[in-house]
Formats: sequence, structure tokens, C-alpha cells
Amino acid sequence: METIILTTLLVVVIWVLFRPISKKELNRYNDKDNWSNMGF
Repeated sequence: METIILTTLLVVVIWVLFRPISKKELNRYNDKDNWSNMGF
């Protein structure tokens, strides 16, 4: 049971770190007005 949880966690971490970044995310990151993108 532990190995299933650890494997799933590892896959999720790898997916988040190495996922392809979309053009929309790049535009949002490069926008000078970043306060509107923080989700407040």
C-alpha cells in the first residue's frame, strides 16, 4: 500500500515539474501586472 502511494506522489511531482508550459501561462508569467494573477 505504501508503494502505491509513494509511486503516485512521485508521478504527480514529476508531472508538475516537467509538464510543458503553455503559451497562456508564459504570457501570464511575463505580464508586468502580476498582482491580478495571484488569485486573490
